[in-house]
Parts: sequence; structure tokens; C-alpha cells
Amino acid sequence: LDRGVLGDIYYAKVSYLRRCGNPGGWFADRSRSGGGPLIDLGVHVIDLARYLMGNPNPVSAFGATFSGMGVRANIRGIDRYRAADFSDFCDVEDLATALVRFDNGAVMAVETSYSLEIREDTGSVQLFGTKGGASIDPAFEIHTEMENRLVDLAPRVTKGADWFESIFRREIAHFADCVANGVPCRSPAEDGVALMRIIDGIYESARTGREVTLA
Repeated sequence: LDRGVLGDIYYAKVSYLRRCGNPGGWFADRSRSGGGPLIDLGVHVIDLARYLMGNPNPVSAFGATFSGMGVRANIRGIDRYRAADFSDFCDVEDLATALVRFDNGAVMAVETSYSLEIREDTGSVQLFGTKGGASIDPAFEIHTEMENRLVDLAPRVTKGADWFESIFRREIAHFADCVANGVPCRSPAEDGVALMRIIDGIYESARTGREVTLA
């Protein structure tokens, strides 16, 4: 992205979908959680995509939420996470979908669910630019052109045994560096505020059935 391989990013598609993944308990209680899969799962892929897009300012959101499936405590034979206070109560959405527009003209499409009849749980972050596209998750690939041919590039990377844990160690080390040495934070509070403006805007749009202005 810094080298301009993808050009100007004008579109992003993000998803975080579970087939039967409502944890129940406080997760399914809007008064305590603030919402369902949008604020629990979708928030992470929205945050990642916006960061990779250069943190543009969100200006509007149009969204919809759907409910009716609930916790699905009757489903057996699968491994699933359950909140410590698990119960059948649920007043959060099963599925949220939205379009978010940014001040630079770019648009992000969002899909996230606790309950959706798909084959298996899945998640993805895709970016599309004027020179190429990239799939960040679940596998990293770049889609572009070389020598007048369409090409798909997939780097070969060997992950260490502790690759996942090392992510958190680096995150903690960066935070300590910010506090101790005044290094600029890569994830300042302003990013969290912008993220919550997006989430709140999507929920408000779903409630009113209209596009919501965020700027």
C-alpha cells in the first residue's frame, strides 16, 4: 500500500460471518453489549480495512439488521463459545449489513452475523484500488497485472509456532514505547471514536430505514 502497488483504494469488502455463533448471555443482551455481531465481530474487520485504507473519515452509513434466529441453544453436535451467563434470551441482531461512505469517496461494504445459514464460518477483508486488489484474510493475495497479463500473487510465508502470540507481544511493546518514549500511537483514541461513529450510524440507519450522515 505504501509503495502504491494497489493505487488509490476506492472500495473495500469486509465480512465476519458465523453460522451458529451467538454466545448468548451478556453478548445477546443489548443493554449490556450495545448490539450483536456488528459491534462484537464486524467492528474488527471494519477497523482493519479502514486502517489499511489510510483512516479516511466516515461521512455516511446505510445499514440493515435482521433478527429472529436468536441464540439457537437447541443446536447440538457443534463446538461453540458460550458466555458464562449463557441463556436463551436475545434482543440483538442475527445479521448486519451496511455500506459506509468516506470523505475521500471510497466505500466499504460490511456483512457480519451470529446466525446465518451458510456452509461454514468465514471472514474476509478485501481492498480494491486503481492498480490492483488485495485479499488480506483468510489468505493474503494481490490481484493485479504484469506484462499485459492478469496475475494473482501469493507470497510464501512460513509462520513460526508462536506467530499468533507474537502479534500481541508486539502490540504491547508498541504501547509501552508510546508511554515511555512518546512514540506516536498507531491506534489513537480518535480511531476508536471514528469506529464507533460508524457502528452507531449503521444501527441508526437500520432503525430508521434511511441513510445516516456521520460527518
